[in-house]
Amino acid sequence: MISGCLLVMFVATVMAQSDLSVDCSSDAVAVSWRPRLDLSEKLDLSRALLGNCPPSFLGSDETLRFYVSLRDCGFHKRVSVNRVMYSSVLIYDRGPGLSFISQSLRCVSDLPPDMMTAFSPKNEALDEAEEEITFSMELMNSDFSGPAPSLTFKLGSSIPIRAEVHSHGPLLVFLEKCVASTDSDISRVSPVHPFISNSGCLMENSTFLPRRVPAEIRLYLEAFKFALGEKIFLHCDVMARDIHSMMVNGKACHFVKERSRWELLDDHSRRSVCSCCESTCPWRTDTPTGVSERKILGPLIIVEDQSDGSLDTRVSEEGLSEFPVWLLVTLVTSLLVTVMVVLAVSYYLCVWRGGRMGYRPRRDLLTKH
Repeated sequence: MISGCLLVMFVATVMAQSDLSVDCSSDAVAVSWRPRLDLSEKLDLSRALLGNCPPSFLGSDETLRFYVSLRDCGFHKRVSVNRVMYSSVLIYDRGPGLSFISQSLRCVSDLPPDMMTAFSPKNEALDEAEEEITFSMELMNSDFSGPAPSLTFKLGSSIPIRAEVHSHGPLLVFLEKCVASTDSDISRVSPVHPFISNSGCLMENSTFLPRRVPAEIRLYLEAFKFALGEKIFLHCDVMARDIHSMMVNGKACHFVKERSRWELLDDHSRRSVCSCCESTCPWRTDTPTGVSERKILGPLIIVEDQSDGSLDTRVSEEGLSEFPVWLLVTLVTSLLVTVMVVLAVSYYLCVWRGGRMGYRPRRDLLTKH
């Protein structure tokens, strides 16, 4: 808990599709949110989330109420020299075939002078390099040897992604949270689809690859069924911490089908920390949180794989339609001429000449006798 913080700013992007009221304190937030739905839609408590937390209750005025700690629900925390900012996204799932409603909010406060150095005495390497830390994230080709040759991916194929942290000190990088959206600005109303949540749990039948260096993390993201054929942007919170510190909030978990269990990328013996990935992972407040930055990839496009179905059937149907008409007419004409010639010759030999090679006209026989 950051005690004694003076709250100097609250930022909430209020959009036409929702009514929002937020009350930020130094370590908690109270949110009242009423998504603007169609008249035929009824507000459903189970369809709403603040980060990864459900509403506390539904008010009598059909307003969703959240009362949560800023340390919970997967809030994105960013600490600078004299300021701390918590940000998250409200999401309401309207159901199959309907677009999500999303609402971003931020709480920003100043750190008092006596708290300026409290960010992490255990994390000196991170503090010293903080001003020079930069993050990068990009779409790669299949073997991660270069950038992706195309930004169009077939449904179910693997999308190679690499994130890196660049600094003078030895840092370990993680992906805390990622969502796909049809808009490059996550604060605007647009459909969203989470694929990394709970501070590092990778979903969508995807997998992290073994690290080559601590400052890099790679994954194969399975192209999921979301906004097919539309432009998609990937919004990810990339976090880095001192490689020597023990931090439980940062992790990289993925589900291994062959073993039917969750695995921790960096230490298989500690895979128990991934057991919460299918529910809600607790957030520890007594550990350093590192530094983080939001990166955006895209636009990319996911399309349905048209290679399904019978190839022979398509060849017979499509190949015939693409066959040159003039060549088809020529072949049919040649075949008819050949048949007519064969019939004419057969008639001459078998009928006209009587079918005998030694046949002579009757008048020759009369002359001879």
